[in-house]
Amino acid sequence: MELLASCWLAIIAAAAAVWIYGAISWMVLPHHAKDFKHLPDDRKVMEFVRTLNIEPGVYGYPNMDHKHGEQSEVMKEACEKGPMGTLSLWRKPSMGLNMFLTFLVELAAAFLIVYVGVAAGFTRGEPFAKVFQVLGTVGVLTYTVASLPGAIWFQANKSAVISGLVDGIVMGLLTGAVLGWLWPK
Repeated sequence: MELLASCWLAIIAAAAAVWIYGAISWMVLPHHAKDFKHLPDDRKVMEFVRTLNIEPGVYGYPNMDHKHGEQSEVMKEACEKGPMGTLSLWRKPSMGLNMFLTFLVELAAAFLIVYVGVAAGFTRGEPFAKVFQVLGTVGVLTYTVASLPGAIWFQANKSAVISGLVDGIVMGLLTGAVLGWLWPK
């Protein structure tokens, strides 16, 4: 546990590096430009949704109410006729709060990645290459794999999946590099 506590600087630096990369990735780099498809008449859709007075949240349509049976004739007809999808409605985002919460998530991820290293038997003075190899791999897994089932089930835009995987690989390798560099001697 003493080793884990002595990694505090590496944990904060890794989280900060990932946070900075994420900001640059979305604000400067071009690879997220096609993550979201454009509706043919988004103003018309916005006006219609506004009339429904729906609370922010994620909604699926048609409503697949498991209590009444997905296999009912009404449900089968609705699915065959289409469209099917999800609708995600947001409140106006608070950039400051969202950036802070994102940093907290990345801080928790960095802590758990370091924990894996300590649990795996890493000691003080572990060589950069070993820390980078193992914890970079854990970092890549942390920032990539969890999003894939949702992308499969909800038919995410291929561009968004690819750009998310690219970001996850960069973030994981960046995490491994920072942890390797700052691993306690």
